[in-house]
Amino acid sequence: MQQANPRKIIFIVGCPRSGTTLLQQMLDAHPDIAIAPETHFMQLFWGRRNQYGDLAGDKNYKQLIENITALPEFLEMELDVQDFTESAWNISRNYSAVFSLILEKFADKRQANIIGEKTPNHVLYLPEIQTFFPEACFINLVRDPRAVVNSWRSVPWSSGSVLKDAEHWRFHISAAWRKPPTGKDKIFTINYEQLVLSPEESLRSLCDFMNLEFNSAMLNYYKKGSKLVNVKREPWKKGAVKPVSQQSLTKWQSELSSKEITEIEGITWFEMNRLGYNPQTNVIRLLLISTMIAAKRKFKSLTASVKSRVLKLAKP
Repeated sequence: MQQANPRKIIFIVGCPRSGTTLLQQMLDAHPDIAIAPETHFMQLFWGRRNQYGDLAGDKNYKQLIENITALPEFLEMELDVQDFTESAWNISRNYSAVFSLILEKFADKRQANIIGEKTPNHVLYLPEIQTFFPEACFINLVRDPRAVVNSWRSVPWSSGSVLKDAEHWRFHISAAWRKPPTGKDKIFTINYEQLVLSPEESLRSLCDFMNLEFNSAMLNYYKKGSKLVNVKREPWKKGAVKPVSQQSLTKWQSELSSKEITEIEGITWFEMNRLGYNPQTNVIRLLLISTMIAAKRKFKSLTASVKSRVLKLAKP
């Protein structure tokens, strides 16, 4: 269901640990923009719509609203829970309307003309979000996979495997290519490296994309003392509330082993090439590794398909 909204809506998406929090801080420093913290709305709520059942039922709808207002990220928006709850009972009972209400309340509190939301994983739901908000635009932030995988070492939800984390990056990156939002000028892709090396130029380009006048406050985001990042709860985000540091661009070179770098490049070589990232590994070796990985993926897919069919045939 489409949700009408007089404000311009921007969604910041990408693979986690790609600098989306830094970009959120920069854009949120603009006086006309309010970027909400990660709501994970599509995954936590719309993605569990079958569990909630028909929202026309008071009990189901009440449970949805209570779960939303209990989120740490919702509480960090410092919205009035009672006011939000009362408003929720006076709108259409659908996920689009509820999601819009969250963003509207946050923008109202900040007196902003542009609503923003930053949940990296929403890159996996671009078509669905566009159905909710047809006029919305997306900013897709991409970062060198070697830097992302290395950064994942610091987070509690890492798989603990360089190979699996590289596949995770690849899955998120390709999501924006598999199912991009439809329409002209709906998505703007920017490299984290470009943002760090040339922040003003990058932000001016983003402002042009949003039809918004550039404001120098975005370059001094760290002086604002934003409450959108809870460093105590998420210590791995502490760099996003500090001035831009170019050290983040090269840390992986000294912290990853040559074997790990080769493994990451072997898995992500196609995507790296498309995004302009140069591998360190010899091209012939990369071809061999990527071919082996592709064959392994195909074998796993075939095995899963055969297993599924066997199980279906085994049913009485």
